[in-house]
Amino acid sequence: MAAKILIVEDEYFIAQEVAEALEGAGMTVLGPCSKVAAALDILAAAEVCEAAVLDASLRGVSSLPVCEALTARGIPFVVVTGFSAGQLPEPMAAAPVLAKPLDPEQLVKVLRQVIGGG
Repeated sequence: MAAKILIVEDEYFIAQEVAEALEGAGMTVLGPCSKVAAALDILAAAEVCEAAVLDASLRGVSSLPVCEALTARGIPFVVVTGFSAGQLPEPMAAAPVLAKPLDPEQLVKVLRQVIGGG
């Protein structure tokens, strides 16, 4: 069964690039979501979510509530951001952080590591 990955990203082209990379790697995409509320709704409705790709800031709004919901459910995530790890809230900085512009192959590799698949 394909790993289900939630994408939380407000930039359309980046979200599409991430979705295509994940689908190309055999993963199933939940979302993408460009707002915190939409991400929380999908997360609440999803029976299964193995991991998430989380942009730290969604149109200037922190995605920390999504980070906290993922952490509460024990779901690993990767943060993609233009910020440095030192600029992120602690719960986000504790996760793997990938800088934008994103390398899709690196993202897939890191996601597989966080979900335990290599």
